[in-house]
Amino acid sequence: MLKLKNLLVNLLIVVLIVLASDLMFITQAKALTQDFQWTGSTGYSAKATFTYDQTTATKIISEKGTGRTNQLKSLVVTFYNPTGETIHQYENVVNGKTQGNYFEFHFDTATQKLFGNIDLGGELSGELFLKGTVNQQLSLIEIKPSGEEHLIDSDAIASFAAEKN
Repeated sequence: MLKLKNLLVNLLIVVLIVLASDLMFITQAKALTQDFQWTGSTGYSAKATFTYDQTTATKIISEKGTGRTNQLKSLVVTFYNPTGETIHQYENVVNGKTQGNYFEFHFDTATQKLFGNIDLGGELSGELFLKGTVNQQLSLIEIKPSGEEHLIDSDAIASFAAEKN
């Protein structure tokens, strides 16, 4: 009986050592949150906050369309009028899933800059979205009840640099 007890204690110790050593090698997820801002020529602005897992992210994060994202965990974009009041806010990515059909986002994790085409915000009547090509032209657009797109503001030369939180 004593031999069986000693055997079980030794077996338990070995199992605990193996489990502890495995846990040391598991990479911890590191969520990195970043912000970027845009201001149009008439004073409207947008601020977006996005999160991705730094340990699994590729150099380029490219997301487009609806459904599960490849890299982004969350993205919230807020639009402001020229006096700084919030006029709309959208959660475009929630728990790694896009919330709209037209979403587009490209980010270089090495340079910490957005690039290429982006499409952030709403997509229904009365909503706003920011769309265009970074470093060329971005436009803040309102969707009218008729479905027509109305230009609110734009910037011919738009450049983003993300800020780590």
